[in-house]
Amino acid sequence: MKTTTFLKQALAALVLLLASVPVFAQFRVIGYVPSWAGDVSSVQYGKLTHINYAFLLPTATGGLQPIENPAKLQNLVATAHANGVKVLISVGGWNNGDDSAFETIGANASYRNAFVTNLVNFANQYNLDGVDIDWEYPDAGALANNYAVLMQQLATEMHNRGKLLTAAVVATGGAGVLNSVFGYVDFLNLMAYDANNFDHSTYDYAVQSINYWKGRGLATSKTVLGVPFYGRPSWESYAQLLTRGASPNADVFNGVGYNGIPTIKSKTNLAFDQASGIMIWELSQDAIGANSLLTAINQVVVQRGGNTAPAQAIPGKLEAEGFTAQQGTDKEPTTDTGGGQNVDYFETGDWLDYTVNVASAGTYAVGFRVASANGGATLQLRNGNGAVLGSINVGNTGGWQSWQTISTTVTLPVGRQVLRLYASASTGCNVNWLNFTGATSSFSTTFQAESYSSMNGVQVESCSDAGGGQNVGYIDAGDWLAYSNLTIPTTGSYLIEYRVASLGGGTVSSDLNAGSVQLGSTVIPATGGWQSWTTVSRTVTLNAGTYSFGVYAQTGGWNLNWVRISKAGVARVSSAAEPTPTALNTTPISLFPNPATDRITVQGTELLGSSYQVLDAYGKVKSSGIVSSKQVDLSGLPSGVYTLRIVTPQHQKITRQLIKQ
Repeated sequence: MKTTTFLKQALAALVLLLASVPVFAQFRVIGYVPSWAGDVSSVQYGKLTHINYAFLLPTATGGLQPIENPAKLQNLVATAHANGVKVLISVGGWNNGDDSAFETIGANASYRNAFVTNLVNFANQYNLDGVDIDWEYPDAGALANNYAVLMQQLATEMHNRGKLLTAAVVATGGAGVLNSVFGYVDFLNLMAYDANNFDHSTYDYAVQSINYWKGRGLATSKTVLGVPFYGRPSWESYAQLLTRGASPNADVFNGVGYNGIPTIKSKTNLAFDQASGIMIWELSQDAIGANSLLTAINQVVVQRGGNTAPAQAIPGKLEAEGFTAQQGTDKEPTTDTGGGQNVDYFETGDWLDYTVNVASAGTYAVGFRVASANGGATLQLRNGNGAVLGSINVGNTGGWQSWQTISTTVTLPVGRQVLRLYASASTGCNVNWLNFTGATSSFSTTFQAESYSSMNGVQVESCSDAGGGQNVGYIDAGDWLAYSNLTIPTTGSYLIEYRVASLGGGTVSSDLNAGSVQLGSTVIPATGGWQSWTTVSRTVTLNAGTYSFGVYAQTGGWNLNWVRISKAGVARVSSAAEPTPTALNTTPISLFPNPATDRITVQGTELLGSSYQVLDAYGKVKSSGIVSSKQVDLSGLPSGVYTLRIVTPQHQKITRQLIKQ
């Protein structure tokens, strides 16, 4: 409650001073997800607060190399955000010990500017929550100064956009990281592993690492202890070691040193006592079930009370004092109906965070229970990325305990997420609760074709459709795409729309949970070209729930840009007709010898001059070229099963399986 007395003003100033640093109710659990290993759907999101996707590599002049597996990153961001987990891009990594690109960027102002601009654009493009710099390692002297300048510049641009800046640093002896960097980052991830070839990550080494950085002045709130999910010197994952017979409760097996469950729990307790979180390299190396190291970490987190408060249900009421994190506010007893506490000292720049679980996507009426003796406050509701969802003005209610309910509307996606109540301008107001009611049926979700979690037989290519980006092409009969975490809010009729292009037409079908629920097929017309786009659709009945969603090529010969699933009556329905597809060219071809050694002969008409690709079992192109003398060169490929894909000059697509001996 506010007063105008000198004593109350002095107390307010003291409270604001003490609250100038955000109060975090959340112990950080940060897991690295590499581009080359692990499945997005297997991540235990409920036991993490942050995920770092590894790695984005810089060029020497401040550019960025193409990110590996962009569809995986897109899927990871969407799934993590739906579970209230932040995602950062990790830049650099060990990279075979080559940090020359970082060294060149750091020493050149133009390159630094380009690098920072490119990282900002990358973070925006993939809807990321921040950037993690993993320069391994800046040396002392000039490079340390350059590193500090780069981090300062990145901090300004990231923090101005409400995004995080973190860094991974060596466990001890980090002379290449100046103390000034501590003020630029949100936190540092201490890589307290790889000390040597055997006992590379002991508990004592973790203590040494924390003591080193905190002894240099790093705040506890910015100290995150790193732990390994692998052993040395064999570099086997923890899961592989258990498969070979290692104990989950030991740290040594046949000369390989690792961290078992007791050590991981001890390090997590250490991080609770001396730091603000724990970091994991890397999540795909974990075991499943009772032997999971991430589960062991989570057990300590729950026991120590560092987990976030249980997600509060929407629709429903959020008591103001039930925040999971806050800045600049206080609590006091309330005289409003129901008693309890309200939040006061809510002034410009103050905020409250709430972890919520939205049952149904849609537009909600939200009531704010407020009191103010001054008026003139503007409150905003923001999402976890800082975007404003809605705002409302608070007038003079007649006193600090004279309560009124004012309301506005906000649109929320389904799932677990963080909402921030932010005072964008305020001469002071109190808040007792927020109440969300009345979601409208405005559900709509879009899967970009290239953001699949798994696939068979397709390929990503540049797209000329509205919005640009990429589409999935080279779709043949029997090819498929799968997408994780489709959440249907309510049982009812839904419209499935496919954005397609085709020279000769085809047929697409979709399903749920790997074919256990079939959703029917839709005819794709000939659109006039591989980049001539139209939208076809069908209406289906879906039950409420969370599913994996699959797209299947009943017949091939078409490209896919996106799939949109909307509550019937909400989506834009295509007027495209669904004619009978044009019959595909079925020119027979044969391969011999098959199995083959260095070359394979392709027998068939009109094949000379055709382009070809040889794809491995994961759909990656291993070789390509032009069919010459009806032979395809296999000499550079290891033994295995491959798919040969041929595109004739008439744009006919033909696939055959081959075996390389």
